[in-house]
Amino acid sequence: MENVNMIFNENPSAMYTLWKAFRSRKNSYSPGVEYPVIHSLRPGFIINKVHLKAFYEICDIKQFNSLHMLYPFTLVYPYIMRVLCSKEMPVSLFKVLNTHNSITMHRRIRPDERLDIDCHNCAPRIVPKGLEIDVKSVVSSGGESVWENITTYFYPGKFGTADASYSAPILDSIDDTPIRKEWYLPAKDRFRFARISGDSNGIHYGSFYARMMGFKRDFAQPIRVVAQCVSSLPTNTSDSRGWLEEVVANCFEPLPATETAGPMQLDFSLKGPVYYESTLTLKNIQTKNGNRFDLYCSGNDKPVICGILNTI
Repeated sequence: MENVNMIFNENPSAMYTLWKAFRSRKNSYSPGVEYPVIHSLRPGFIINKVHLKAFYEICDIKQFNSLHMLYPFTLVYPYIMRVLCSKEMPVSLFKVLNTHNSITMHRRIRPDERLDIDCHNCAPRIVPKGLEIDVKSVVSSGGESVWENITTYFYPGKFGTADASYSAPILDSIDDTPIRKEWYLPAKDRFRFARISGDSNGIHYGSFYARMMGFKRDFAQPIRVVAQCVSSLPTNTSDSRGWLEEVVANCFEPLPATETAGPMQLDFSLKGPVYYESTLTLKNIQTKNGNRFDLYCSGNDKPVICGILNTI
C-alpha cells in the first residue's frame, strides 16, 4: 500500500481534526493487513514568539535563548493528531491512550530557526491487553534533524498473541529517594494551555467532562508538568540550578563547555493523571549520564510519571 502524504502550510484546524476523528471512530485493526505510513508534513515552520512565551509562563519555567526540549512537542502535536485521525489508521483516536514518550534533542534550537516537521506512524504491534502504535515526529532545520520524538499510543482490546519482540519500558524504582521539589498545580490557564499545547481534549480543562470520562476531575497535559520536572533536575556538577538550565546556559553563556552541553534524551512513561489543584512531588536520583526521576500527585501513593533524562 502506498504511503500517504499530507502537506500543511498552516497549523491544522483543531475542529476539523475532531471532525475527522469522529468520522474514523469505527476504525478497527485487522491482523495481517499492511497499513500505510501516513506522513503529516509542515515545511518552513516559524515559531510564534507569543506562543513560545506563553509556554514558559504557564509551565512556570525560566526562558533561555534556546528552546526547552519539551517545547517542540507543542509544535508537532497537531500534526500527530492528523495522523491518528486518518481514515487509514487501524484505531480510533477517541480510544487511544498516550503511555510513553522518547524525546531526543540533538542540539540546541534557536527560536528564530525555520523548521520542518514530519510526523508519521509506525506499524502497529500486538501487546498484552491491546495494540501499540508509535508516531515518530522529526523536527529539522536546514535538512538537519534537531529534535525527534516517539510517542507511543495504546489501544485496548484482544487482538491475539503479543509480538515476541515486545518488552514494556522498565525503570528501576526510586521510592526511597529524597524529595527534590514540591509545588502546587493550580487550575489556572487550563484552556489556554490546551491551545498552546495543541491537546484540546476536554479532560484537560473541563472538570465535569473529565468526571463523565471516569476521572476524579480534569488533569494537566503531561508536557506541562514534565517540562517543570526536567527544569528542576540537578546537574552532575552543581545543585544550584536545574539540569536543563545548566545545559542551555553552557550553550549561550561564556562558560567552558561541560559534558552536559551535548545532546539529550528524555524517556518518560505516563502512569496516572496529574490532577489540577494538587500538590506535586518530584523525586530523583542522579546517574552517570543524567537523572532518573518520578513525579507524584497528592492522593496517589504511586508515581504518575516515571522518567529518565540523559546526555548522549
